Amino acid sequence: MKRAAAKRRVVIVDDDAMVRESVRLGLEAAGIAASAVEDASRALETIRAEKPDLVVLDLYMPAVDGREIARALKSDPATAKTPILFFSGSNEAIDVVSGLDAGGADYVTKPIDGEVLVRKIRSLLRLPAAEGGESPS
Repeated sequence: MKRAAAKRRVVIVDDDAMVRESVRLGLEAAGIAASAVEDASRALETIRAEKPDLVVLDLYMPAVDGREIARALKSDPATAKTPILFFSGSNEAIDVVSGLDAGGADYVTKPIDGEVLVRKIRSLLRLPAAEGGESPS
């Protein structure tokens, strides 16, 4: 089976349970398999085990922030090519740039518009807009 025909997998990393669950449900509704974790140690363990097609990563979290997780993923040959989409409540240029410098492929701000997030994920995964049963707008 070609990878493009398989359901894509995303791991969401955010310390806020409501954000994790709403993003997970939105991705599932769009036909993208998603799992969610709340901290750095679980994130690295889950990402290495699940080998997702993309990681949605909160920039600011207690203890270890998203940039540190991204650097760890990018330095590991097993996860180095996994795209990372950062998200944060900050739209400050320094935060956007530091996230991209840490290995992020893109950056979105919270509160997250579900449709924008799905479109950005589809773009990063090079998926057609309507794959997975979602009707085009």
